[in-house]
Amino acid sequence: MGMEVYRSGRRGRGLRAALLLLGGLLLLLAAYVVLPLGTDRVVLLGSDARAAEPSRSDTIVVAKAGGGALAVPRDTLVQIPGVGQDKVNAALAHGGPELAVKTLEGLTGVPIGNYVVVDFGAVEEIVDALGGVTVEVDEPIQYTLDGRYVSIPAGRQTLDGFEALAYVRYRGGPTADIGRIGRQQEFLRALAAEAASPRKLVRLPLAARAAWANVDTNMNPISAGRLALRMWLFGVGEVELYPGTPQYINGIAYWVPDRAAGARAVEATIA
Repeated sequence: MGMEVYRSGRRGRGLRAALLLLGGLLLLLAAYVVLPLGTDRVVLLGSDARAAEPSRSDTIVVAKAGGGALAVPRDTLVQIPGVGQDKVNAALAHGGPELAVKTLEGLTGVPIGNYVVVDFGAVEEIVDALGGVTVEVDEPIQYTLDGRYVSIPAGRQTLDGFEALAYVRYRGGPTADIGRIGRQQEFLRALAAEAASPRKLVRLPLAARAAWANVDTNMNPISAGRLALRMWLFGVGEVELYPGTPQYINGIAYWVPDRAAGARAVEATIA
């Protein structure tokens, strides 16, 4: 019986080729995730759509993967292309999310391109799918929303879907819309913590289904996945409020932007 000769060179070359191929694929994946292909910014719009009424954006946040996020008060006085001066939340009603993006690009001075519009119905469905969300309520909330009375005491509370919706939409109290932005930020942090909890793992498919059913975006699945992956890898830093002052103009309440301070906020978050 002949002795089998161990051919280390051939096997070594095969192993090296496989490792080179694997390394190349990993390099391509890294380039896909890391290189700035297109914009890494996205506008998140919370829609307050009602039957037979134009939809306005109730929540407006511009976020950047690896950067921060800039919350724009809905009453911010801006120039809407083709429309004129109006509240920033009117852009969605005048020309859809595309016009909202153009308006925010004009306000911030940076290209954005991507948008995600979330119907407020998603909040109730997602929270119920997750089995509730726990937040710190800074002041008691009592009011009627969509014909239903809601009462949320101050302190650490676990909210169901409708209570969570009432929490993020509440505009009462001395801080009005600015206070609501703070509550929305608290809610998003709490929601992310709930979704990341191992005990909620079995509920994630239901929550994802609820989110997908209430989302409109101009990103294809590949682009959306890439942006989501970059945000997961690099995170999103602090959320800043676009600076300004509340003013009444012709009897209408506006948030008048401070352009100089706004430029600094943009530079610190999404530039």
